[in-house]
Order: sequence, then C-alpha cells, then structure tokens
Amino acid sequence: MSAIYLIRHGQASAGADDYDQLSPLGQQQASHLGEDLARRGLRPAAVIAGSLRRHQQTAEHCLRGAGLALDWQTLPQWNEYDHREILRTYNPAYHEISALRAAISQHPEPMVFMKAELKAAFDRWLSGQYDDEYQESALAFRTRVQGALQQLPPPEAGPVWVFTSGGPITVVTQTLLGLEPRGLLSVNARLVNAGVTKLVSGKGGYGLATLNEHVAFEGRPQWITTI
Repeated sequence: MSAIYLIRHGQASAGADDYDQLSPLGQQQASHLGEDLARRGLRPAAVIAGSLRRHQQTAEHCLRGAGLALDWQTLPQWNEYDHREILRTYNPAYHEISALRAAISQHPEPMVFMKAELKAAFDRWLSGQYDDEYQESALAFRTRVQGALQQLPPPEAGPVWVFTSGGPITVVTQTLLGLEPRGLLSVNARLVNAGVTKLVSGKGGYGLATLNEHVAFEGRPQWITTI
C-alpha cells in the first residue's frame, strides 16, 4: 500500500524578525526525524517541498539524517498561509510584527491577549466576508492546497514525502474527513514540529491513516514544539 507522508517543518524562528528559517532545535528535529524514518526502513520514491525556507531546510536536514542524497521537487502550492498578512489586515497597527509583540508584552495577561488576537484575526479571515481585502483569502488558500493534494503522484509511483506547514496539513485533514474549514486554527495549533501525517491509498483515493505522529521524539519532551 502506497503512502504520502506530510511532514511539518521543524521549529521555525518564532519571535525573530525573520520567522522563516529553522531554529537550531528545528534543525535537530528534522535530522532526528530522518534518522527515525530510516530506522523504520522508510524511503521515499519522490520528495516534494514547499518553497518557504523552513520547508527547504527541513527537507535538507531530514534527508541528510536519513542518509539519503535525493533531490526534491519544490511546489509553492504546499506553502503556508501568510499569518502576518492575516494579522495586519485584521489590525493595521500590526503591520510591523514588533507592534504586536509590544501589545502582548504590555497586556496584564499576555498569553490570553495573544490567543484572543490570533483567534479574532483568523476568524475574520475564515469568515469569507472580507475576502477582497486579502492577497490570498481563506477560500483561495484552501483551494490551492486541495489542488496540491489532487496533484500528488499516483499510488503506483510509491511513497512520497511532502515537507510543508501546519496549515496545508490541516486543510488536507479537514478535506479527507469532511470537517468544517473554520476549525483550521485550532487543529493547526496542535500540530507538532517535524510531526508526520500519513495518507494511504484506497479504492476512493487517499485517506487519512495517522495525524500528527511524533513517535521519533518520545523520551525527548523538550523537542516537542508547535511553533
């Protein structure tokens, strides 16, 4: 039975001006995942990665950890939504990420405030009522990812590793399980860095076999991150 392995990128550089690069821990997560996949005897027939740097770097470190010298296909359709655009469209004061950091730090309950602002921003984006204000609406994002899912190699081509982000993995999960799009943020927030979601082929196409599997990090709780 052929399978698609959707691999979320390793920990990115949250809090930095440039989020889109792996942190030192993110590099370790990706390398260790590759080692674990190799120990399990898993080898891809093809590799796909989004075009964001965190996708490319995760692919590089994971394949190196697995001892594989393979090229991969870069497909921007597997890129994440632009969370900064979603935030600044919700509140223009957040045009610079430093403004959001300042607002969070000045609030008496920083984590409560941050979660509330994120939820409000994503609820607005997901509502569909303001689609013309975004470069990529939630519907356009969902359609893009569903198109990428349809373009995956056929099952007879063999296993495929796809290095991507939590948003696309969530859309694939929602699509295959028939879940409502509005739950995107709550699912995405629980996806582990370098976690693996597995799709298996069947008579009706691909189906969800596992979600957010991260057995590679058992016994290493400090490596289980979601940013």
